[in-house]
Amino acid sequence: MKKSILQSLICVSALAVLLTAALSALGFYRLHEEQAQRQLQNQGRLILAGLDSAPRPLDYLDALSRTAPDLRLTLIDSGGGVVFDSSAPADGMENHETRQEVVQARREGFGECARRSDTLGETAYYSAYLRQDGSVLRLGATAQSLTAVFFGSLPWAAAIGLLMAGLALPISRWVTRRLMAPVMEAAQSLSLEEAPVGKPPYQELEPFLDKIRAQKAQIAASIHRIQQEKNTLSMITSGVREGLILIDGNKNVLSCNQAARELLQAPTGDLEGRSALELCPDPAFAQAVNQAMSSRQPQQTVLQVGPLYLRLYVSPAKSAPGGMILAVDSSQQVQAERQRRDFSANVSHELKTPLTSISGFAELIETGMARGQDAAQFAGRIRLEAGRLQFLIDDIMRLSEIEDGGKGEWEQVPLLKTARQAADTLALEAAEKEVSIFCQGEELEIEANGRMMEELTVNLLSNGVKYNRPGGFAWLTIERQGEMAAVIAEDTGIGIPLQHQDRVFERFYRVDKSRSKQTGGTGLGLSIVRHIVETHQGFLSLESEEGKGTKITVLLPLKQPDRSK
Repeated sequence: MKKSILQSLICVSALAVLLTAALSALGFYRLHEEQAQRQLQNQGRLILAGLDSAPRPLDYLDALSRTAPDLRLTLIDSGGGVVFDSSAPADGMENHETRQEVVQARREGFGECARRSDTLGETAYYSAYLRQDGSVLRLGATAQSLTAVFFGSLPWAAAIGLLMAGLALPISRWVTRRLMAPVMEAAQSLSLEEAPVGKPPYQELEPFLDKIRAQKAQIAASIHRIQQEKNTLSMITSGVREGLILIDGNKNVLSCNQAARELLQAPTGDLEGRSALELCPDPAFAQAVNQAMSSRQPQQTVLQVGPLYLRLYVSPAKSAPGGMILAVDSSQQVQAERQRRDFSANVSHELKTPLTSISGFAELIETGMARGQDAAQFAGRIRLEAGRLQFLIDDIMRLSEIEDGGKGEWEQVPLLKTARQAADTLALEAAEKEVSIFCQGEELEIEANGRMMEELTVNLLSNGVKYNRPGGFAWLTIERQGEMAAVIAEDTGIGIPLQHQDRVFERFYRVDKSRSKQTGGTGLGLSIVRHIVETHQGFLSLESEEGKGTKITVLLPLKQPDRSK
């Protein structure tokens, strides 16, 4: 508004300058025309008197035209023919009897006219005088046109315009500020932190400010109530571990707690007002939200966001547009269910194989199809498969026991001694496979479950023996690394391909199942190792290269934290 008033005042000033220049030019033109005609009349009377007394009129006119080059002298005879003209040859000029000033001079003795001259090519003023012999003396003088006068006065008008603009600009600003000051004060008083709107200097503003006062009080009360509700909602949602998101009818975020940001890996920054579909890139998230809002029926689904599995519940509001999105971390439940299914499938498969062999060989002996040496051979196969089945059952039971917290007291366990006992246990198996095993390192003791440490070292060294080649080596090294005791198992065996290294610690996972059958492995050894390390709050890492051997490093705290807390 302030800018519009200022522009209006400047435009009015500019228009006033232009109108003043135009009217001044018109007035100057009229005044110039009257002065030119009076001057021409006075000159004509003097020249007429001199012409009547001159012995040779034409010579007099010729001499006079040289002294007054701006004055056009014309002598017209009684028939209208041009006898003399100071601006053009007389013999080539047309008859002037019908000229307005000539006609008037013959009738009244004097005539005058202003018109555009074909001879001079511009506007001219004419005065004509009738002589005693019937001839007519005509005087002519050119004059500037109205346009010429206007453009002639334009520099002055421009100077005046600049002067007026220089004066009008500060005056306009001052007037605008005076006019707008009450309005600006009223606008500033709209802020809730400032004083209430006072009495306006203009009576016309009173209804406007009354409305502002009422709306100001209403808005302040609404904002206060909304802020209280928002604080209450934030206090409730910030204290829950589940992700909670409130959306409006357009699926834009009204509120989003910190847990939802972390679980959904939502974008950083302020999320309020943004589309809820931007919170999670998983298409299942957008599908659940869209379907719930369009059908007005609750929806639920399971999402995988990074390493987490989230159970998502989308519930539309019943009495208002919008809804609620609840994200619950169900990673443990989903993974437990998956492990249960995998474990059941793997156990069924592993148990079925030896049982099938036992059943088949027993049936051959029972029916008498295998006798003598064959029966003895089949009995040996039955014993072998039964032993394999016993190993599998023992490993499963041991793994279950470790997951439940293990049995036995925690004590100070000498790691190097435990490693040497594992080497003694596996000495016969290593000799059969032509693999050299040995132990080395520092005499370190840790607070641990002694039976678990025995199983840890046996399983680590056993893998180095089973998956080695004749003439190979497998060894255990015990050393201190900071506040941790390191149990390092190395071998020169077949190694583990890179694509399998992330899964070898899973239950029943085998890199080469056919070789596992030959070596008698159950696929649970490294899984047991992993659970023992986790029980002792340690760390586990693997380095391996196919065809060059494997190195497994176990880091265990030298002193366990207080387990009674």
